[in-house]
Amino acid sequence: MPEGTKAPESIHGTVRLETQDVPAFVTEEFMPPEAVMKYRVEFVYEDEDSAQAQPEKYWKAFGKRANRRVSNFVGDPDDLKDAVATIVQPGDSPETKVRKIYAHVQQMRNLTYERQKTEQEIKREKINDIETAKEAWKRGYANRAHLTWLFLALVRAANVEANAVLIPQRDDYFFSSEQMNARQLNSNAVLVKLPDREVFLDPATAFTPFGLLPWEATAVQAFSLDKEGGKWMTTPVPKPEDSRITRNLVAKLSTGGTLEGKLTVTYTGLEAAWRRKRERHADATELKKYLESDVEADVPVGIDVTLTNSPDWTSSESPLVAEFDFKVSGWASSAGKRALVPVGLFGGGDKHMFEHAARVHPIYFHFPFVHTDEIVIELPPGWKVASAPQPRSADVKAVKYSMSATPGAGTLTLKREITANFVLVLAKFYPNFRNFYQQVRSGDEDQAVVTP
Repeated sequence: MPEGTKAPESIHGTVRLETQDVPAFVTEEFMPPEAVMKYRVEFVYEDEDSAQAQPEKYWKAFGKRANRRVSNFVGDPDDLKDAVATIVQPGDSPETKVRKIYAHVQQMRNLTYERQKTEQEIKREKINDIETAKEAWKRGYANRAHLTWLFLALVRAANVEANAVLIPQRDDYFFSSEQMNARQLNSNAVLVKLPDREVFLDPATAFTPFGLLPWEATAVQAFSLDKEGGKWMTTPVPKPEDSRITRNLVAKLSTGGTLEGKLTVTYTGLEAAWRRKRERHADATELKKYLESDVEADVPVGIDVTLTNSPDWTSSESPLVAEFDFKVSGWASSAGKRALVPVGLFGGGDKHMFEHAARVHPIYFHFPFVHTDEIVIELPPGWKVASAPQPRSADVKAVKYSMSATPGAGTLTLKREITANFVLVLAKFYPNFRNFYQQVRSGDEDQAVVTP
């Protein structure tokens, strides 16, 4: 609360809160959701567990009730033995069984991701409420939450141990169990116990790869259900290498300074998943424009870029691969008999990050990532690299940067990589980040000198 604010008072059944000098809200790049950072009053509506004033008792009562609901939906695993037999083979390992079931549930009709239907359409299609996992299997469709519990039932029917998990997503707010608000557990997943590890799985969130959770469900306090009342656990933070963007450009440099060639951009893991999910209703023209704009945003000057292939937007496991005809005029600038070639071709997205001298809010990235660029430039015939900048590197633990320029026989190879391995960093560490991105900009502005 703002300084000088008195604690709320209850007077004859009316709660009164007085405050003053509430500062204006500041919006910053890469900050946590505004709903988390603003001064606010939150109302938690009473339910049947609200009589439990202590968080431990509240969540135990809620957990028992939620576990009964899930158990009633999942039912007896033996009821789905025949269903599982159509998906897996008797000799499959536990992980193979789970992967096959995961892939099958992902292919089922997911009502959550369909456009909203009218009452007439619902009646015409005879879409009914699903009350059990067996019914969801029989009908071949369900909403996101029920498909997750169907996956749980099928895994158990395959004789693999698994638990139901309720998860609060962190895209709009940050959950705290102390608030005793069960409505904020607004997503679900399954914790599967394989012989060598435990893995959180969410087949019902569109395009989520096996072994990963949607970014909104990572690094949060989750509630694993059991008949004793459940227990708290933390969902894993994905590794940076689980979410990559790799840009490979093979291009020719003209004597006039134009760079032209073929660019391949590969999105993997969460970098592919969130794009596929967000653009799931877009048509081919919109998807083409989206990918071209994504490249344009990463180059600090105007470019001509045209998508030339048809990327796979439907898969959750394979990378999203986009191929382009790529051209940037005047990338190399003449200086007498020399040409100066900047090395940071794809540094546009980082060019203006964290430029302000001060910071109010924590730095918040949705998930860790690795962005890698490799550019092979073929020089004009008879040209060579007269000098190349020294390799650059910067490392503040949470983020790392490297850049190198390597001369070859009539070629110049540029390699650039940024790795971010954090989700949230407190504002007090902002000077380190600001200094880091100043080093990134300096490295991207280095130039190689090429001559006839």
